[in-house]
Amino acid sequence: MMQPDAIIHVRFLTPAEGGRSKSITGSSYGCPLFIDGRGFDCRIMLDELQLDLGREYDLPIKFLNRSLAMPFLAQGKAISLWEGKEIATGTITELPSTGASM
Repeated sequence: MMQPDAIIHVRFLTPAEGGRSKSITGSSYGCPLFIDGRGFDCRIMLDELQLDLGREYDLPIKFLNRSLAMPFLAQGKAISLWEGKEIATGTITELPSTGASM
């Protein structure tokens, strides 16, 4: 299995909150992750997990261009996931490549 660049703790917004209209399923899900106003393309490593709206998850992510994103990542940093609009908000909880976790 691919080593994640970070672990994020996120809550997916419901349709009433302006989020997606359907749950997310599959082996991975691609979207921009925003941190400090900057967007970085990432893949959420799902391993066939279903992400239901309105729920919280700890998720491993992999950046398409790791070297661009890593200087902006730190534990506890606020992040958001986008799909043409904000679909989830949360924080970075772990940076496995550094061995640091919260």
